[in-house]
Amino acid sequence: MTEKNTLVLPEEISVRTLASAMKVDPTVVIGKLISNGVMATINQALDYETAALLAEQMGFTTSLEEKTVKINKSAQGKDAVERAPIVTIMGHVDHGKTSLLDYIRRSNIAAGESGGITQHISAYQIEFTTSEKQKRKITFVDTPGHEAFSALREHGATLTDIVVLVVAADDGVKPQTLEVIQHAKKANVPMIVAINKADLPTANIDRVKQQLSENDLTPEEWGGSTVMLPISAKTGHGVPELLEMIALTADLLELKADPDAVPEGIVIEANLDKQVGPVATVLMYNGTLHPGQVLVIGSTYGRIRSLEDDLRNRISSAGPSKPAIITGLKDVPSFGERIEVVPNEKVARSMTQSDAKHKKHGAKEGANTYKVVLKADVGGSLAAFEDSLSKLSFKDATIEVLSSGIGQVNENDINLAKTSGATVISFRSAPIKRVADIAEKEGVILKEYWIIYDAIEFLNSELKRIATPVFVTEEVARLKVLAVFSRKAKNAIVGGEVTQGVVVPKADVAVLREKEEIGTAKLKEIKIGKLTVERAETGTQCGVSLEEVSDIAEGDMLVFSITREE
Repeated sequence: MTEKNTLVLPEEISVRTLASAMKVDPTVVIGKLISNGVMATINQALDYETAALLAEQMGFTTSLEEKTVKINKSAQGKDAVERAPIVTIMGHVDHGKTSLLDYIRRSNIAAGESGGITQHISAYQIEFTTSEKQKRKITFVDTPGHEAFSALREHGATLTDIVVLVVAADDGVKPQTLEVIQHAKKANVPMIVAINKADLPTANIDRVKQQLSENDLTPEEWGGSTVMLPISAKTGHGVPELLEMIALTADLLELKADPDAVPEGIVIEANLDKQVGPVATVLMYNGTLHPGQVLVIGSTYGRIRSLEDDLRNRISSAGPSKPAIITGLKDVPSFGERIEVVPNEKVARSMTQSDAKHKKHGAKEGANTYKVVLKADVGGSLAAFEDSLSKLSFKDATIEVLSSGIGQVNENDINLAKTSGATVISFRSAPIKRVADIAEKEGVILKEYWIIYDAIEFLNSELKRIATPVFVTEEVARLKVLAVFSRKAKNAIVGGEVTQGVVVPKADVAVLREKEEIGTAKLKEIKIGKLTVERAETGTQCGVSLEEVSDIAEGDMLVFSITREE
């Protein structure tokens, strides 16, 4: 099979686009679909399975397009030039990842221009001077540090050239530290370890190195291959050496890209700005973006109205490894979506019409579902939250996301929740009072969260509440009836010996006669002598008061059981 007979198809593709990919007239595709029992039009969207089956019938081999975009680290064409390394700083929460990012940025841009580093996914590029007086550029990508955002962290390791793993000298290796190591190794990305807080009296650098060695990261000075540098993100100690080591590692990787190639990049952040509309932060890994170009990103498109750097300064272009903020899109794209430059808006509309999909996490058929409408401040938060929700379940109860989007909760969200009985969750985006009042008036539950774990805890409790209960009955004791002291209507008092287990109050009772169950009863009271007790153990003779008993006699065996929810 030749390469030209191999098709890489997305999850959804229009009849027109599929025909174009196979270089056949759309009527041929429509005819094939009709013969397979599928009535279709030229603009109709086909799922991957249908498109793949049809393509294979026409002599093609197909594969599903990967959503995760990997950096082409070795564009070796004649026009390829050296590009800046893309570095992701990762580490356990509170080990100083954000502090290090903030220090590097403040120290390497003009005074007074430093903006705050958000904890959302973002990127910026610095230029620093090496000890040999060379000007070098490095692009830093910031990923969330919370455990629940592991999927985004894995994205970070995929689109990066070098990982800087931050480990606190006074705290050592933690579960998130191990996650980062696993993700970086999986993506085959070199790691540099920054042992932060090395200036603290409680710092134990050797202990950190020992812990990392136990996880296959052995420091160079111990005969290994991993560079480990003591630093302080607070004072800046060791940070220049860290930047030098990043530059040296980049030199060994021989990172190149072609600025004149077809632009390729990835969305690393997106949000809705009240003044300018949808805004996306993108990172280019080949080619160059310019204002006026038409982009397709997932199910949205637009003509680039403006390009800005991370300081919100207007720029005329964004080449390889250059993060840029773009405006002009019709809608807010999702984190991790690929950027495609197309000839004009007509082509872009055609492509997005076939690619448009409504996001929905389907619940299992027959399962109890807890419906939610999600809104988040930015794309990274939304993607992380949805990833966490996709893993939530309890017994037969699952989460169903009816709608998700970026920005503040609006009246449409409330109306959707009202008609479907859903809960609205606003993550890191405070709803305005008018919308909150509408929700209260309509009886819609509106929850606002700023920490992902709080939202997950609430949803877990709701899943437990709606899950179908499962009850388990457990035998706890047996008592042989030695005497029947009293019998009035359906009540009885009998004496006997506990032959196994422990008799406890409120147990259900089965009455056995010659190993056959002849009736049931409820245990009301246990007495040893004249004292009422809470338990009677094996070998104890006691009296028991029974209710709702139909038949009982000397020699019967009473089997006591407790039913509890599992």
